[in-house]
Amino acid sequence: MNKLKYTIVKSKKQYNEYCKKLEHFVCQKPTKEIGQEIELLTILIEKWDKEHNTFNESDPIQLLKSLMSDH
Repeated sequence: MNKLKYTIVKSKKQYNEYCKKLEHFVCQKPTKEIGQEIELLTILIEKWDKEHNTFNESDPIQLLKSLMSDH
């Protein structure tokens, strides 16, 4: 049985790895295979984001200030 290339994200470390891979693929010359990997990674990352989203718990002004200081 072949090992899956990507699995459901189960840790912050895996999430960060997938984000880096997605960023790498987005910068590549588009091909059908790269497009499929981008689509799959995007779905997995969005699933993690939805389950671990803390933006709704934050004060919007504090969140904006935090994002501004980070960038």
